[in-house]
Amino acid sequence: MAEDLEKKLRPYHVWALGVGIVLVGEYMGWNFTVAKGGIIGALFAMIVAGLMYIVVSICASELGSSTKLAGGPYDWVRLFVGPGAAAIVGLAVYMEYIALSAGDAIVVGQLASAYFEWIDVNAVAMLILAILTLINYRGAVTALTLNFFLTFVAAIAIVLFFLSSATGIGVANFSFDGLFSGAMPYGLVGVFAAMQFGPWFYLGIEGAAMCAEECKHPTRAVPLGQQAGMITLALMAGMTVFICAGLMGFEELGASVYPLYEAAVNSGSGIFIALLIIGTLFTCLASSNGCINDSSRSWLALARDGFITDWFADVHPKYKSPFKAVIFTIPVSAGFAFSGFLDQVITFSIMSGLVCYVLIPFALIRFRKMYPSSNSLIRPYIGPLQPWISYLAIGIAILIMSTFFWAYIYNLIFALIFYIIAYFYFTWRYKKIKVQRNKEFSWQDRLGWPDPEVALGQNGMAAQTGGGNDGE
Repeated sequence: MAEDLEKKLRPYHVWALGVGIVLVGEYMGWNFTVAKGGIIGALFAMIVAGLMYIVVSICASELGSSTKLAGGPYDWVRLFVGPGAAAIVGLAVYMEYIALSAGDAIVVGQLASAYFEWIDVNAVAMLILAILTLINYRGAVTALTLNFFLTFVAAIAIVLFFLSSATGIGVANFSFDGLFSGAMPYGLVGVFAAMQFGPWFYLGIEGAAMCAEECKHPTRAVPLGQQAGMITLALMAGMTVFICAGLMGFEELGASVYPLYEAAVNSGSGIFIALLIIGTLFTCLASSNGCINDSSRSWLALARDGFITDWFADVHPKYKSPFKAVIFTIPVSAGFAFSGFLDQVITFSIMSGLVCYVLIPFALIRFRKMYPSSNSLIRPYIGPLQPWISYLAIGIAILIMSTFFWAYIYNLIFALIFYIIAYFYFTWRYKKIKVQRNKEFSWQDRLGWPDPEVALGQNGMAAQTGGGNDGE
């Protein structure tokens, strides 16, 4: 590749990318946990899914700061698990984010159509996708600086609404009884089934590490931005459940399309109605913008290794962005958006994410076995309680995936078949291509560690017998 990606991003850009993609899940979608399992079901799903995402964020921080590659989960799995599994993750990440981008653009179109009936939803969605694609075309700094502004405003809207609801200042209709009514309408089965929508609270936070190659100081920016983002989302999730449960009845909340906005309407406060309209609009734009960024980086990583045409691996000589991969997001997002099955598309996005949440912790387990040294060159950030918390995250991801037997069994079967076929196809294709690489990591020559593929070929033993030591 003739050009390298621009390396100017800082921790707040990483935070803006991760939280920007995910915060839309606090504004809408999470409330289907209430429809399945009541308030207790929502809290249980929030906590269990949150635990999984905390672990995934810790894994992503360690892997991202060590590898510093734009492919994120794809590159981690390629380096430490194998090419077939890596291609699955690259494809899953692409599908996860491209579907979310389409969904966010359609929501913006629906919001505009609700206030101006003459506006066409699809036309607005296409306009939004085109504008955000142009912004991403001009580079990650421009795109993620915009994301920081949009995300910050949307997050502040939730915080102010929460403080007003908790204190009763400016919100007249809040009732603490709503926190207990409809707690478990369908018993323990409903609470368990609610987990299928638990990822809505945090879906996509692992994508924050995908800008590692474009960070000025990735060993600092990735762990700090990634984990600050996860803390932000955990707080936002708790605030959102509290606000909506106190201002909306169980049945209304479970069926709502825009729960935070409708809670603002029920509050009777014109200020919060206006603020939550702005927050909903901004969080959808931030999510779609971040998804274009991350999906294009995943496509770039696949192109670099020959899984798809290397035409997509080109970097713009002026803006230092993967401009061809960015532009290609428009027709794919439009195809998802105009399919007419948006709920199915988003469900497929969640399932694609769960595939990644199995393989990301597994990649970290393999990384630690292949390169056991704790040298700061190899592992600038070291996560706690490994590998046990990685096994926990894998177990939770499989558990959540199993809940799709309720109502989404055919989606689950289709997703599994899709990725199994992709695995065999990409494994076969990898044998047909020859990828010439320089050393993957700057520390390989200094410490004498082998290339990842050598270590994989020797079941990780090469890394344990290589040169170097922790104290070097």
